[in-house]
Amino acid sequence: MFEQQELNKLSTVKEEILAQVNTLGVGLAKKRDEVLASRKEMWREARRAIRDFDDVADLYIFAEEVAGNERSYEETSKLLYKLKKMMSEPYFARIDFTEAGENGVEEIYIGRYSLFCEATQTFHVYDWRAPISSLYYDYGVGAAKFTVPATGATISGDILLKRQYQIEKGELLYLFDNDIAIDDEILRRELSKATDAHIKTIVNTIQTEQNKAIRADAQNVLVYGPAGSGKTSVGLHRLAYLLYRDRKTLSSAKLRIFSPSPVFASYIAGIIPELGEDDVQNLDFNTLIKELAKDRRPFHSMYQQIDAILGGEGARTDWLNTKYSPAFLDALESYIAAYTPSFEAVRFSTDTLCTAKRLEEMYQDRTKTSTLKSKTDRAVSYVERVYDEYYKANQRAIGELFNSIHSEDFSDYEIRAKYEDEKSLVIRDLKSQLSPRSAKLYEKFLRTRPDCKGAAQALKMEKLYYEDALLMLYIDILTGQVTPDKTVRHILIDEAQDLSHVHHRILAKLYVSSHFTVLADANQALYKGISLNSIAELQTLYPTAQGIPLSKSYRSTFEINSFAAQFLPNGNEGASYTRHGKEPQVIQTTNQPQAIMEILQTLPDSYKTVGILLPTAASATAFHRQMAKVYPANNTPRPLQLIASEDNDFAPGVMVMAVPFAKGLEFDAVICPGYGSADFDGELGRRLMYLICTRALHELYLLEAN
Repeated sequence: MFEQQELNKLSTVKEEILAQVNTLGVGLAKKRDEVLASRKEMWREARRAIRDFDDVADLYIFAEEVAGNERSYEETSKLLYKLKKMMSEPYFARIDFTEAGENGVEEIYIGRYSLFCEATQTFHVYDWRAPISSLYYDYGVGAAKFTVPATGATISGDILLKRQYQIEKGELLYLFDNDIAIDDEILRRELSKATDAHIKTIVNTIQTEQNKAIRADAQNVLVYGPAGSGKTSVGLHRLAYLLYRDRKTLSSAKLRIFSPSPVFASYIAGIIPELGEDDVQNLDFNTLIKELAKDRRPFHSMYQQIDAILGGEGARTDWLNTKYSPAFLDALESYIAAYTPSFEAVRFSTDTLCTAKRLEEMYQDRTKTSTLKSKTDRAVSYVERVYDEYYKANQRAIGELFNSIHSEDFSDYEIRAKYEDEKSLVIRDLKSQLSPRSAKLYEKFLRTRPDCKGAAQALKMEKLYYEDALLMLYIDILTGQVTPDKTVRHILIDEAQDLSHVHHRILAKLYVSSHFTVLADANQALYKGISLNSIAELQTLYPTAQGIPLSKSYRSTFEINSFAAQFLPNGNEGASYTRHGKEPQVIQTTNQPQAIMEILQTLPDSYKTVGILLPTAASATAFHRQMAKVYPANNTPRPLQLIASEDNDFAPGVMVMAVPFAKGLEFDAVICPGYGSADFDGELGRRLMYLICTRALHELYLLEAN
C-alpha cells in the first residue's frame, strides 16, 4: 500500500488541476464569445465607407483589439490543453531538497508541465525544464547543486529523497525510491513498449549525459553517439528547453529543424507541442532549393543521387566526390569573389552616358561583404540616375530623335515611355552582364576545372542533378541573390554526418544569426565522398560548438546491438543498455515474401511498426510489388506500405522502405531481404547492414537466399 502522504498529494494536485480546468473552461467560453462578437463588429465596421484618416486609425485600433482577444483565447486554450494532459499524469518524480544553511526541506514534484496555485503562491508541480528540476536528472541522494540561468547563481544543498512514479489516467500504479540513476525498472518498461510510429517524449527517463546535452549553456552544441543513444530526442527536448529558458527572447517561429527527410519529419511531428511549446518549422534541403533557388528548373531529389551512388553511375560518381569536396567549394568561393565582368560604355544614340571606366569604378568592392548583387545594384543605380539626368537635360532632343526615327509626332508622355523602354533594355542587359545567373557562373567555373570535364554539359538538361541544384543555390547565396535570413535564431540539424560540406556551408551563410544544435553518428555516415566520416570533421565546421558525447545505446535489445556491432570497423559501438530479447534470426529461404508472411504471423499484435528494409528506392519498389501479391489487402491493423520517395509519411503498418529513408527511425521489428547478397558487400554494404540492424527495437530477421 502506498504512503497516505503520497495519495493525499496526488489527490490535492488533481483537485487543483480540476479547479483550474473549470475556471479556464468558463473563461475560455467567454473569450470565445468575445472573439466571435468582436470579429462580427469589425466586419461591420470594415464595410462602412471610410471617410477620412480618423476612420482608418479607428479601424486599425479595433483590429488590434480583436487580434489581442484572439491571442488571449489561443493562450488560454494551450494552458487548458496542458492541464487536461496533466490529469492523466500530473508528475513523474519527486526530490526532497534542503538548501545549504536552511533548515526546511522542500518537496519538489516534477512533471511535464508546471502547476502553480495563485491562491497560495506555490508550485504543486515543477516543469521538467525548471532549473531546480535538473537536480533530479544530475544527482543521487547526497550533495547537489543547480544553477539559475537568469541570475547565474548556484544553489547548493542536499537531496534527501529521490523518488519516481508511474501514474496513468490519474491513478498511482507504483513508485520507487532510487539513489543515482533513473531507475532501471521504469526505463526498462519504457524501452520495452511497442512504438506507435511517432517519437516519444523522454522527460521521465532522461539520463544524466542526455540532460547535460539538453541543458548545455553553450550557444552551439555538437551531440554525438551511437545509434539508439537518444540523439534525436535530446535535440528536440533541447529546443523545448531553450524555448522555456529564453522565453523572453526566443519563440518557436525563430527556430528550425533540418531533418534527413520528410519521412523523418512526419515521425517527429508534434513532439514540440507535446512538450508544451508551439511547433517548430521542419525543413529539408529539397524544400530549401525549391523555395530559394533562382533557377526554377525541376531537379532530381537527394535520394535519386543516393541511388546513383549505390548503383555506381561511373562519371557522375566521380563528379560527386569532386563537387562535394572542401577544395572544390573553396575554389568556387574564390571564383565568385574574384569574378570580374567585362565593362562597356553605356550610350543613348550617339551620346555616351557612362564610360566603361566609370562603370567599373562604380562596380568595384566598397566593403569586405560586397557581393555580385550589391556591386551590380550600385552600378545599375548609378546608370539609372545618369539616364534620368540625361533625359531632363535633353528632353527636346530626345523627342525630336524619336519623332524622326518613327516619322511620328509623339506626345511628351509617349516620348518618355519610349525612353523608359530603352532604359529598361539597357538595365536588363547590364544586370545580366554584371551579375550572371547562377547556372552561367557555375558552368563557367566547371569549365575551368580539368576534373569536371563533361560535368558542365549536365546543366543543359531540363531536370537538374540534385548536386548541381544545391551548388547553384550556394552560388545564389554567395552572389547575394538569396538574402540571409536573420530572423532564425537556433537550428537543430539531425543526422548531420549525412550532410556534405556544402550543406553545412549553406546553413552557415543563410542563417547568419543562428546558433546550432548538431546531432551526428559517424558510424551511420553512408556515402563516401559526401558524408562526413568523423566527428572531428564536423568539429572543424562548428569550431565553437561544445562537443557532448552520448556513450550508451538504449533503442535495441542487447542481442540486436551485439549483432549489429560486427558490421562496424572495430566491431564495437560502445556500451548499450542491457535489455534482453530474442536473438536476431538469419533465415535461409527460396521464397522471401512467403518467409516474411510467416514471420509476421509470429509477431505480437502490439507491434505497430515493421520495417522491411532494402538498399535503394528501386529495390524497395520491386520488392513491394512481390509482397503485394501475397499480402492480405484487408490487413487493417498492419497495412502494407511502400516508402520509396520523400512524399511518404511514416505511419503504423508493414513498411517496405529504402534504407536512406529509415535514417533516424525505429521499428518494433525489422526484416532485411537479401542478406548476404552483393548489395551488402564492402564498406558501404557493412554500413547499410549496421543501419538496418539498429532500426530494430525488439526483433530482427535477416533473409538469405539459398
